[in-house]
Amino acid sequence: MKRFAIKNVVNTHLKENFLLYILSALCIGIGFVIGVYIVKYMTTSDKSNLISYLADFIKGKNGNSENSKMILFQAIKNNIPLILVVWFLGLTMIGIPIILIIDVLKGFTIGFTVAFFISGFGIKGIGMAMLGVIPQNIIYIPCIIFLSVIAMEFSIKLIKDNSKMSMRRRFFSNIGSYSFMFIIITLIMFMGFFFETYCTPNIIKIIAMNVWVINC
Repeated sequence: MKRFAIKNVVNTHLKENFLLYILSALCIGIGFVIGVYIVKYMTTSDKSNLISYLADFIKGKNGNSENSKMILFQAIKNNIPLILVVWFLGLTMIGIPIILIIDVLKGFTIGFTVAFFISGFGIKGIGMAMLGVIPQNIIYIPCIIFLSVIAMEFSIKLIKDNSKMSMRRRFFSNIGSYSFMFIIITLIMFMGFFFETYCTPNIIKIIAMNVWVINC
């Protein structure tokens, strides 16, 4: 019975917010395309500088615990503030456009990274993108879309409430469950953080070093 009730809640949520899910996913897709085109029109000099920077990073990485801590900290630093901003924007009546812009920026970073690897390293770059970028984003992207939809849904409910007293009651009665969903999704995203910390650098290093060995 409990499983059936949860399934009904999920189905109802998806039906009521289907357009928001489409909109959020579309914004991430638009950002991805923009990222790809930015790489496509980068100058050879800019690409060379980025490849040199990546080479220095990989050659300087020893795989010790200090480096892993730094990468984990950077992954958390890149994502937790974004989650907090989306959470806060959901509590406002004007946050929806900014949430969608954040979705575009998230898509842009993925598109830029994938396109850069492929453009800079060719066939090997596809492996770097597929094994070093895509796996953690299989976790990140659904989480970001879900949080964006939850935040936009909350914001829309605030807009629809005409009565200030009613709005105040609904706000304080729902903010607990709203925040709880953000906490749960953030914990799920930590699986991506750990993959990005302990797997991604080694995958990129192995493939990239093979590229440079071949090219030398």
